[in-house]
Amino acid sequence: MNGERVMVSANITIASRVYMMSVPSEVEEYIRKAERLIEEKLYSLDKEYNDRDIQDKLSVILLNVTTRFLEYQAHSDIRNAEINEIDRKLGFYLEKQQGSLDNIE
Repeated sequence: MNGERVMVSANITIASRVYMMSVPSEVEEYIRKAERLIEEKLYSLDKEYNDRDIQDKLSVILLNVTTRFLEYQAHSDIRNAEINEIDRKLGFYLEKQQGSLDNIE
């Protein structure tokens, strides 16, 4: 397929509004899962805050998701730094071991 992405049509419904989208086929499953999660969260917020309008509820969801993404990103950066440090130490150790083996020969 020459590296071309296969696009599929998806009708996504959020808060009773339908959005027609063209998405890469490998992403469609995640979009549908996101649609379900948003609808579930809207339902939950509707029971808790039935006096609020849909924009308020969607804003709460967006804030929650963005906050979680930023937390994940920060933890990912920390893990990457830790992995790089372990890799550096391992490389130093292996060079030292190789040097020891070279002296034996």
